[in-house]
Amino acid sequence: MEKVNEYVYPYHWGIIGFYKEFYEHPLSFVIPYLDPNSTVLEAGCGDGRLTSLYASKVKKVVAVDNQELPLSFARLIFNNLGILNVSFKKANITSLPFSDGSFDSLLSFDVIEHVPVDVLPTVIKEYFRVLRPGGYFFITTPNRKELRGRIFGHKTIDKHYYEYSIPELRKLFSPCVLEVSFKGIYVPFPFPKAEHFSNIIPFRYLFRFLIRLGRYLPSLSTALLIIGRKK
Repeated sequence: MEKVNEYVYPYHWGIIGFYKEFYEHPLSFVIPYLDPNSTVLEAGCGDGRLTSLYASKVKKVVAVDNQELPLSFARLIFNNLGILNVSFKKANITSLPFSDGSFDSLLSFDVIEHVPVDVLPTVIKEYFRVLRPGGYFFITTPNRKELRGRIFGHKTIDKHYYEYSIPELRKLFSPCVLEVSFKGIYVPFPFPKAEHFSNIIPFRYLFRFLIRLGRYLPSLSTALLIIGRKK
């Protein structure tokens, strides 16, 4: 697991503009599934920025990460914000310290690409072990077959072990689920570095539209949200 992204400071709390909207957009699909009386596991929570946006929608969140520094930031920030229904724990997603069926839902955003390919089946097995039967899971990850990569050649980020396509993800998850679907997050403008113009009017409205367009064109989107239900 050498390619883990080391945190230096809680940078997710400071992103703005296009990148903020891109980062937070998956929750617009997730929140409608969350039950107010449910207990949620977030695997790979980092500094807790996304956790803060949905915590009020559920009864309890257990958020885990394998690095102590982002968890320390998260505890401090949540204490200052008065968010009391979230507990942060250090844990390894290959061996989660929870009983079978402990959680009603599971979220894991931008995590599986940081896992070695040969280890990922173990992680998926753990995710489904701690999720109750019929519970929903929500996982985001980059899309190896996104539009810009098809044109210019896809380059996997150095800190990622592997980036998956929809057919590969479907093959990984389908044996364990009652149903699985994919939502796209941002169909990229077909020119490198185009996002540098994303906060300039009128381009800001174009990029906002492209973020939402991913819902209808997941196979071309930069990132994917996997929504599934455990058998």
